[in-house]
Amino acid sequence: MSSILFTGATLLDGSISDVLIIDGHIAKLGTGLSADGAEVIDAVGLRVLPGLVDLHTHLREPGFESSETVLTGTQAAAAGGFTTVFAMANTNPVADNAGVVEQVFSRGVESGYASVQPIGAVTIGLAGDDLADLGSMATSRARVRVFSDDGKC
Repeated sequence: MSSILFTGATLLDGSISDVLIIDGHIAKLGTGLSADGAEVIDAVGLRVLPGLVDLHTHLREPGFESSETVLTGTQAAAAGGFTTVFAMANTNPVADNAGVVEQVFSRGVESGYASVQPIGAVTIGLAGDDLADLGSMATSRARVRVFSDDGKC
């Protein structure tokens, strides 16, 4: 079990509090907190915020890994305070079927830096002609809930 204790942090409402994190989850808020074995970080002058969500991220994988991968994109996201990113569908192959969105989702789970929620394409190949199989993407392991042709149509 890992624990971190932030002391003297400024919360979103402007109040000052200690924040105890155990196994990645907020366990306690308050003043004068202590925890045996916890890493203690002096957070005076620092703000504690909820995790940020980026609703329009281009992770480029699969197909354009020379520009970005799910791993490098989620590392950058986490460094900026983002806990979740929504990955746009304009990859190669296009994220217009359950197989591709599950691949992107799985890479996000493997990376461990931020949650990755794939956005499924509305139309096959982002071409604007035939609808993609929205149902199979929605019921896949990725559980896609957002669909976009990302400015193509």
